[in-house]
Amino acid sequence: MSQTEIPCFNNNDNESLILSFNGDANHEYKKINENLGIVRDVIRNLVPLGAIKVAENIIIEPVVDYVFESCKRDPNMVFVTLYYARGLQEIDHHEGDSGGPALRDMRKKRIDCSELLARELVHKFNDQELLFTKVLTKRYAFSQYEDISNRKNALDLAIKLYSEMGNCGAVFLSDNEVQACVYALWSGHLIPRISCTFPTLAVIDYYIPRHNLICLENFKNLELLNIPRNQYLLDVFAYIMFLIIYTMVAANYDGRREFNSPLEGSMYLLVFSFILHDIRTLKKHGIKEFLYFRRIISVILHIILATDFILRIKNLTTFQPIGRWLTQISRILKKSMSYYILLALAYIAFFQSFLVLENTHKHHAGDDRLDDKNEWNIFTLLIKGILNAPDFPGANRIENRFGFVLYSVYVFTVSVILFAVLLPLFMTAFTTRRTVPEEYLAHFALIVIRKVRHNQPTRYNYPAPFNFLYYTIVVPISSISFIIRQNHNCLYPNIEKFLTRIIFFIPMIVFALIETHFVNDKQDKEARDLDLRELPGLPFPEDEKQMLRRILHGLDSIKEQYKSLHSRLETIESQLT
Repeated sequence: MSQTEIPCFNNNDNESLILSFNGDANHEYKKINENLGIVRDVIRNLVPLGAIKVAENIIIEPVVDYVFESCKRDPNMVFVTLYYARGLQEIDHHEGDSGGPALRDMRKKRIDCSELLARELVHKFNDQELLFTKVLTKRYAFSQYEDISNRKNALDLAIKLYSEMGNCGAVFLSDNEVQACVYALWSGHLIPRISCTFPTLAVIDYYIPRHNLICLENFKNLELLNIPRNQYLLDVFAYIMFLIIYTMVAANYDGRREFNSPLEGSMYLLVFSFILHDIRTLKKHGIKEFLYFRRIISVILHIILATDFILRIKNLTTFQPIGRWLTQISRILKKSMSYYILLALAYIAFFQSFLVLENTHKHHAGDDRLDDKNEWNIFTLLIKGILNAPDFPGANRIENRFGFVLYSVYVFTVSVILFAVLLPLFMTAFTTRRTVPEEYLAHFALIVIRKVRHNQPTRYNYPAPFNFLYYTIVVPISSISFIIRQNHNCLYPNIEKFLTRIIFFIPMIVFALIETHFVNDKQDKEARDLDLRELPGLPFPEDEKQMLRRILHGLDSIKEQYKSLHSRLETIESQLT
């Protein structure tokens, strides 16, 4: 069943399925709570108040083996361990410094030990399919009353640790096995689906799909639109097209043309498709998704371009295409926010000082040496100081005794802010750190999981500028058909599927070619051997632990074959006697 095909159940089916599901779930909840108690007791005993050992010296092989066997090799143990670390993080965030430095240090070490323990437990699972679908991506809960939409998996908890406490979570997310799972989510080797759907229940699981080697079959598979890699390609294409169109519009602008250019209209169409995407993200996920630096810059640019569009329609003489300074701001703001804050404070302070000095000078002189644009003259004077093009004669004209001195102090202050604050901030961005590889891999995992989390398994993804077509074509047509034939619940998804194939005709051809010619047939779901199920093109080579696990897996297979042969021989011997 495709991930977008929602099964229909009657009331009797619903009751029987829900009862059976609740029976299995209650047993699962009991095991999860038991494993949480085991992990909590182990970490508390290993990291008491005042412990001085680092996590690497605490979480050793016997500890990992003890937890693995105590939890009865249950796949939920990694989720439980990260859940305990996440709980400690929330306690530390809410209480702050109220418990004292010793208590905070103990919590920090317990979080580090929990993260390291979770990473080592991942290495205990030899079956990669089990690791991907049960250990890292399956959503768990501690009771049946937890909201299904808010349930998390191990990767979600690790992302929470990393995003809300930057120095945690990177060790787990940068692990080879975890990165292999993240890469599988990125490339579409592991995709979400709705395993069962009821009126009040929808369980989303992940599975390893079967990849077709026939281009036409891949073209029919609309699930390719929800793969993060393909979404990223569509986003890059949209932004490149916007930059090309905007550059052409800005280069050919003459200041007198009416709003009748198809090229200019397509530019604003792209802008409004980006704005629609921001509105949908805000409505679905709230303001927290806009607290990232790139999101803030993107929203600012969209607001500026929307204002630019209004001015263009009104054909105001003040309209002028904005371009070069936006690029400069996007490059500089990343590491220089404190510089701009200090510079703004200095500018405001000296602006007020020059106003007071100019008014005092006029009061004592009894005449007006400047025209009515005094504030504008002071504004331009200070701007020249920021641009390292000081206008000392202009400062002298404001007041010949103290104007020069005050302006010299202003230029010196701006220079100090520039060289003592801005340059070190830029230098810190290039400083080599030991954790740079871990942070890079953790950030990649953050981007992939966030993209996967935002997808809706019951609907195809419409990135900009295709979302504009979705709201203007797909939604009206599908809604009208749904109202006309309300008794046919499958009519809406079928119409949406048909329109989606028309809208994404060219992208689907490209994605089908990628899946056909660049995806290895080793990812066949029916393959059960470990070395055949290794994902192609993984970013990491095999390390010693992976080789050892493969050898142990082979030895286990040999032991099973030996037991089977031994039992057969005993059966034959008993029959002969």
